Amino acid sequence: MTSSGSNSSPTELAEALNEYRIVPPSRAYINVPTAMLVMERDLGTATEQRVTLPNTTSFAGENTILLRAQTTRSASGTRLVLRDVLAQFGGTPSPFSNITDSALTARSDQYGDITYTVARPGGDITCVLAFRRAQTGGRALPRGASALDLMMRNCVSGSVDTALAPLGPTAFGLGLPRVGG
Repeated sequence: MTSSGSNSSPTELAEALNEYRIVPPSRAYINVPTAMLVMERDLGTATEQRVTLPNTTSFAGENTILLRAQTTRSASGTRLVLRDVLAQFGGTPSPFSNITDSALTARSDQYGDITYTVARPGGDITCVLAFRRAQTGGRALPRGASALDLMMRNCVSGSVDTALAPLGPTAFGLGLPRVGG
């Protein structure tokens, strides 16, 4: 990940004009068996989804995965640029603020890199702010999509591995069973 000088999203007007609509969990671009709600909106050059995850901690805030199916017109190269990603997803969620590239760690799996930072607000609560750019090979995406950008805020009682699990390899396989159907 690298920083850039841009502060606004190229889809800022479309974001202001287009509301999310609720879609079935089966329409999510990744497998999220614990999804409580999946919402989607069309931004013209990109399609965005918001997946709400459970938050069983006492820490305030919403655990979410924000996904944007990028076309070659809306994607910025092959690498995620931190400032651009934060702009496209509306900024940094709590408890993360003033995040910089130097605060990020990365790990890899067969679907690419997960770049993340960790906050421990108290007790056994672990919060992650994680980013990922996935190519389209593992999941069906809208026509013309060339990449899938993801940003997740997830606070859990437990480890970093537990907090990062929703963006792990099982998110990208096809045909995995979903909880409750």
